[in-house]
Amino acid sequence: MKRTLSLCAVFCLLSASVAFAGFTKITEGAIVNDSGWCYGCAWADYNGDGFQDMFATNNNSNQGKNNLLYLNNGDGTFTRILDGPVVTDGGSSYGCTWGDFDNNGFPDLFVANYGENNFLYSNNGDSTFTKVTTGRIVSDGGNSTGSAWADYDNDGWLDLYVCNRDQVNFLYHNNGDGTFTRILTGAIATDVDNSSGCAWGDYDNDGWQDLVVANAGTPCCLYHNDGNSTFTKDTASAIAKDTSRCNGASWGDMDNDGDLDLFVATGVLGMYNDLLYRNNGDGTFTKITDSPVVNTATWAGGGAWGDFDSDGDLDLFVGGYDGHNRLYDNDGTGTFTSIDTGIAVTDGNYTMGAGWADHDNDGDLDLFTAKNDYFGGSDNALYRNDGTGNNWLEVRCVGTVSNRSAIGARVRAKAHIGWLDVWQTREISAQTGGGNSGQSSLLASFGLGDASIVDTLVVRWPSGIVQTLTAVSINQILTVTEQQTGVEERVNGEVGREKVAASVIRSLPTGAVVFDATGRRVLNPKPGIYFVREAQAQTQAVRKVIVTR
Repeated sequence: MKRTLSLCAVFCLLSASVAFAGFTKITEGAIVNDSGWCYGCAWADYNGDGFQDMFATNNNSNQGKNNLLYLNNGDGTFTRILDGPVVTDGGSSYGCTWGDFDNNGFPDLFVANYGENNFLYSNNGDSTFTKVTTGRIVSDGGNSTGSAWADYDNDGWLDLYVCNRDQVNFLYHNNGDGTFTRILTGAIATDVDNSSGCAWGDYDNDGWQDLVVANAGTPCCLYHNDGNSTFTKDTASAIAKDTSRCNGASWGDMDNDGDLDLFVATGVLGMYNDLLYRNNGDGTFTKITDSPVVNTATWAGGGAWGDFDSDGDLDLFVGGYDGHNRLYDNDGTGTFTSIDTGIAVTDGNYTMGAGWADHDNDGDLDLFTAKNDYFGGSDNALYRNDGTGNNWLEVRCVGTVSNRSAIGARVRAKAHIGWLDVWQTREISAQTGGGNSGQSSLLASFGLGDASIVDTLVVRWPSGIVQTLTAVSINQILTVTEQQTGVEERVNGEVGREKVAASVIRSLPTGAVVFDATGRRVLNPKPGIYFVREAQAQTQAVRKVIVTR
């Protein structure tokens, strides 16, 4: 049943908020004085120094089609990187997404190119990258625009989906050895649409990553993950019936009820309104028809969820491609008020990708927007959040059994804000800013209002492991590493113990994963204690085994 708040409760929640001071536009440095045909942007800490760096696509042929990479110096400034294949290859790049596909502890980068082969860069861990030159993932070509990482079969390795214009989209399964296999069957890999952006998210809370694909001229495609490496295309919901010219989609729990709602950005001014769908909690959605978010026809470049005022709920930024940006303040129930003043709003025009990140580690979310200056638009923009004084918590998740980036992990935080106990939900995602591409930080960011402590923090990992922390201190960046302790706490799973031969382990069915007590995946087990995770219909069963020989 959906949770509803009384007017009194809503007032109490709002009373915990402090007035938002607004944004300051950063005006110095290459990161805000470079321009190009920039469609996508993505935040990630690629060198592991604890500060968020920025990558932006650029397909302006007058600039060699060189993409843009900025290293965060840790003092509020950035250095533009000028050497290495990431910024010298030159390509008709639209989309981008960070994710640690080889689980070496450093995020790798995929770049979607239009009309040519896509790029994949492996992070060497020393601030340099090696371009991957073999495999279909970099030789399929295509009219690629958007892309997103996710571990769709929960085997501990990130897979990849790539959107294409007017041709089949690409789904690549990670083989766990640095290579990928392209999936060629199922609607998710054979549908032909004019696709622009995509976003993974577990909308029915069954532990498996589902996928929404934004299409221009046809309804969005919503693919339900059946838990056995196959997907069922939704044909009944409003999401599957609303025809628009969609640029991108973003998942976020806008009403703090524990499930993911969906925003879809649309294009062509005066013809289409943006789309917003409330998750009913039973695998279905209700289309929102009366909200500032959907009441005005826009040409939206993309939308990004983030609690910009740190009051305990997800707000929404929508980039304006032909006009002002839009910023919507959430009252905690999924009811929004349009903020119509301030530089982050009035400084729109030609905004495409957008992403939130706390780039200066001061506890509030800053905003980067990628702009397309094809028609004479302005430079890319970075807006520093001037804060509210509200409390906060940021959670960096590190997978061991799950993928190292923890993409797909569900993080929930309970805190007493105002006069209410408030649960907030964040899902770590490789595509959160809509448009062709916009990736917010991979940290889970929680605004806490006047809360003095986080009573309960729960991390549900893609592996099924659930970790619970209590009495967590506020105003910190907390690292949570996936642990084997408490392995009995599993989503729809059971733990048993049995003795088996190593040959039995090696002959397990496809999709079964073996890992040791430290969380490392094991391909050829020796005698010892291991855990085996197997997919069974829409559940995950984990059993403890002792290999005898």
